[in-house]
Amino acid sequence: MKDNFSDVEQRVKRYWYVDGFGELVGGGGMCLILAIYFAAGQYFGDDSLMDGLLQASLVLVLLGGFYLVRRLINAAKARVTYPRTGYVEYSEPKNKVVSGVLSAVVGMLLAMTFVFIVRQFNKIDAMVAVSGAVMGIILLVKQVWTARVKRFYILSAASLIYGAALSVSGFPRGYNLGLFYALMSISFAISGGLTLKKYLDENPPQTDL
Repeated sequence: MKDNFSDVEQRVKRYWYVDGFGELVGGGGMCLILAIYFAAGQYFGDDSLMDGLLQASLVLVLLGGFYLVRRLINAAKARVTYPRTGYVEYSEPKNKVVSGVLSAVVGMLLAMTFVFIVRQFNKIDAMVAVSGAVMGIILLVKQVWTARVKRFYILSAASLIYGAALSVSGFPRGYNLGLFYALMSISFAISGGLTLKKYLDENPPQTDL
């Protein structure tokens, strides 16, 4: 019985990714926001007022970005996905929801701490490499192992490759990070776009008889 429940849970989780909106809007959108954020910080300079404002607003950028892309994904699914293949929702236990929220908060705090520490050492060029490794691990663990979405293997590998290549590019750190997230945004968009095309081809709009 427990195995059957776990299988149903996995299928419900995979259904979230069936139309590609999670990558096209979610991953692509968040990476685009981060690309603009880091490139803007480099453009205005480390000692500028704008850079200080950007650093202070990192949490707002992350939270606002997550909220925006989530709303856009839900709106897209309500318009395209649910009329075709139905609405499915899995209600997780409260302790899992709480742990998920706490994990997100801890992740953001660690990201902020990491950005602050690396900024103190101007000679360190490994930030983009570490960013690529972290995103690659997140894609591998969070998406592939829990939702069994095989195409995230490719996105995970792409993240590692982009991070490693840009770490030796010689570009300024902010532009390096901006380019990394821009490349990941494009990769998410391509993956999500191809998935969406396949989904639309296999699931034409339902018409009333």
